[in-house]
Amino acid sequence: MIKFKKTLKKLKGVGQMLKVGLQKELIAQKHNATGRLSRGLNYKVKGTTLNVMSSVSYWKAVNNPKFAKTPNYNAIASWVRAKKGIESTPAAITRIYAKMLRKGYGKPYVFWTEGNNLRRTNFAGYVANKFKSKVAKELSPSIGKDVASMIREKIKNNTKAKVS
Repeated sequence: MIKFKKTLKKLKGVGQMLKVGLQKELIAQKHNATGRLSRGLNYKVKGTTLNVMSSVSYWKAVNNPKFAKTPNYNAIASWVRAKKGIESTPAAITRIYAKMLRKGYGKPYVFWTEGNNLRRTNFAGYVANKFKSKVAKELSPSIGKDVASMIREKIKNNTKAKVS
């Protein structure tokens, strides 16, 4: 059995790198109205598996708006109150809610002044693609060292020869 001591240490560093990358992408996509989603991102290494998770239940809807079936009025109201420059009266919130129902929920309701050049969905997929080569570069040397260590141990145990 291979003991991935060096790889496990690197996995923790990769987890932190991905967490920070996701947080930066949320800011770039203007999904950081309250900051709750960004603060809820976390990672855990269990065995040789790295899981990046969120404690916030609506992260799937932010990542892929088609995931949600119907708009949530209270979530829309919170979003409107957190945004600056949007009228936050009940009538304005109701208009946004009605438009989302009418136009089909799952299509992002967009309010920005930068124009139509923002990525608004798939923040997790974008970060995964952006960091895949960096993750490979981080993990490759440590996996190689762990495998070499395991081979050294097997040779030492089978031949009783001195191997350094």
